[in-house]
Amino acid sequence: MIKKNFWRSLIPQNLRASFQKKVSKSVDEKYDLSRFDEQDIILENETQIQEFLPDILGQALARTWIDRRFLEAFYEQPVEILEKAGVFLPKSISIEFSKEEKERPKVVVFKNSGKDKTRLLQLKLVMVAGT
Repeated sequence: MIKKNFWRSLIPQNLRASFQKKVSKSVDEKYDLSRFDEQDIILENETQIQEFLPDILGQALARTWIDRRFLEAFYEQPVEILEKAGVFLPKSISIEFSKEEKERPKVVVFKNSGKDKTRLLQLKLVMVAGT
């Protein structure tokens, strides 16, 4: 069953504000760059993971390029960092983040079933210069 918070996260921010309770936030909460959305994002199946997780992981990869502390934390505990940011995945999902010396950062998402591991997604951030 999909949680209410997941459905709320699909509603555009400007519409969501009109029917949400107004809650006073501290300065730290207003400017917390580690959250992907005000509401928790709860992904419960492969379809949701393949639809929403690439955007979220793309943001995480981009942040690893500019934030050394985030890079180190995401390298050590990618699932826990996503949970801290309000993104929750099924227990059967694992994430591997790698950053080799001269390589671009890469994230691979796996579905674990017993001893088997199936790759669901692989993302690599590529910068393209435009004119």
